[in-house]
Amino acid sequence: TLFPYTTLFRSPGQARPAGSGDGLTVLDWAGFRGAVSYTFDDANSSQIDHYPELAALGVRMTFYLQTGKADAADEVWAQAVADGHELGNHTKSHARTADGADIDAATTFIEEHFGVRPFTMAAPYGDSSYLAPATERFLINRGVSNAIIAPNGSSNPYNLPCYIPPTDAAASAFDAQIDAARDAGGWRVLLVHGFTGGSDGAYQPVAIEEFVAGVEHAKSFGDLWIDTVQAVGAYFRAQKLVSALTPTPSGDGQTWTWSLPEHFPPGQCLRVTTPGGTLTQGGEPVPWDEHGYYEIALDAGSVTLAIS
Repeated sequence: TLFPYTTLFRSPGQARPAGSGDGLTVLDWAGFRGAVSYTFDDANSSQIDHYPELAALGVRMTFYLQTGKADAADEVWAQAVADGHELGNHTKSHARTADGADIDAATTFIEEHFGVRPFTMAAPYGDSSYLAPATERFLINRGVSNAIIAPNGSSNPYNLPCYIPPTDAAASAFDAQIDAARDAGGWRVLLVHGFTGGSDGAYQPVAIEEFVAGVEHAKSFGDLWIDTVQAVGAYFRAQKLVSALTPTPSGDGQTWTWSLPEHFPPGQCLRVTTPGGTLTQGGEPVPWDEHGYYEIALDAGSVTLAIS
């Protein structure tokens, strides 16, 4: 499913708005209080070794593959795709300075080996030279500076911030980052290179037990959207796009029309509310969800609200 939770933390049984006012409001983070994305760089062997523990957490994560490494061809990544995780581009050679051919080689590798297109990338070292080629190829490029990403905020989608824990970080370090993002109603991206006890020389490794405890802490709130960079990033970018639109008159109502950014994944949606009226796409009513929203398809390119 697009959203990995069948319900929201909001109570069910909310009645469809019955007013006659106009306007369309996009819910921040699909109606959740905040969002979290867990990312892993380099296709390190300790990630492979501990994939069972990661999979058991039951949340979708993003693995940025450095495809020039032998571990990038491991069958575990095919399992990750089958489990709903994202495979992203981390280049073939992990060069400090961007090279378009090196980026494209990684994309080709992922497509040919795992049958998926990478819609996001992570710049090696967070180097700024990757920003320009990333805009020509991807929806999102993750950097390495740390900040909370606000809905409709000014975070650059081609230098998306993330938190990198120190070596041997305790679960409390992860918890503090999650708590701050939740309190701010924002999106926190976290980056782990590998886990202790491995032989892959992962940068600033952490204990798998501490990482798992941190994820369980995030899950325990029940009001955080924990998902891939592709999924949350698509929502982030689409919300900014649709929220900034000026509707045009359409019969007894108004229509919002948009063109999605390049390299936007298909099949995405936004959750919205209205003061009332009838919301339609392609001439068909958009169903009301009793948790308090309509879910509009972004591929449709428009939505109409009849004021009645």
